[in-house]
Amino acid sequence: MVDVLKEVIRLREEGKEGVLITVVEKIGSGPSRVGDKMLVKPDGSKLGTVGGGTLEQIAVKRALSILKEKKNLLEKYDLSGEGDKGAVRSDMLCGGNVSLFYEYIGTGPRVYIFGAGHVGKALVYHLRKLDYFITVIDSRKDILEDLEGAHKKILTGYEKAIEDIEIPEGSFFVITTHSHVTDYTVLKKIYEADVKPCYIGLVASPNKASTLVKRLRSELKKDIDLNILYTPVGLDIGGETPHEIAISIISEMQAVRYGKSGHHHLKMEWSSS
Repeated sequence: MVDVLKEVIRLREEGKEGVLITVVEKIGSGPSRVGDKMLVKPDGSKLGTVGGGTLEQIAVKRALSILKEKKNLLEKYDLSGEGDKGAVRSDMLCGGNVSLFYEYIGTGPRVYIFGAGHVGKALVYHLRKLDYFITVIDSRKDILEDLEGAHKKILTGYEKAIEDIEIPEGSFFVITTHSHVTDYTVLKKIYEADVKPCYIGLVASPNKASTLVKRLRSELKKDIDLNILYTPVGLDIGGETPHEIAISIISEMQAVRYGKSGHHHLKMEWSSS
């Protein structure tokens, strides 16, 4: 069991997924013991046991479905062959029944912050209170080393910022580097890659935003989804300090995440520009 719990901790620290299955009740005969645990990973591999045999095969199959739903589940299994009401039949004839609790292990959305300066640090500080998995990318070693709170820090040039990174669909990007040149480099790389984010936030003035978008359209020469580009970034809630800007950006991210509308975004509309 210790190895199972250690692996759960590792998965959480690395932002990876799994399902922890625990035997929470046992009535009558059966191979399981209350407290037994098994961890199932997305590839179907497992660590630990909840009793083996047919029950364990059923549990692994159920765990893989839970990985898609990202929800917890309590389920009772009939091991008697008598069709216990409210229990899932297992075709086992041990004589009792077992209840398993499935706990989804994972994080909320991934957020990739480009730039570990003042706004980047403020973003990490506030996002740590939520369930985002935070990755910060910067080309400056001293600035990145000074950053606390991110789950993952990547030291690299911005032109290689999203190379060799597995980015889940529906992730969030926030671009707040130290210059408009590197801001554009990151923005273009995101649109060139097939990463399918739900949000790209770019810290910019209206003039800078317009200039970068026009350049992006000109250089890519293809249809791009600018509906997911939020620049100038954030909700219009006021304030100019790094923490106020960060709160504005995170508020906008939350609105996008939960499908809320009616807010006054600072972003410019690009469909007719």
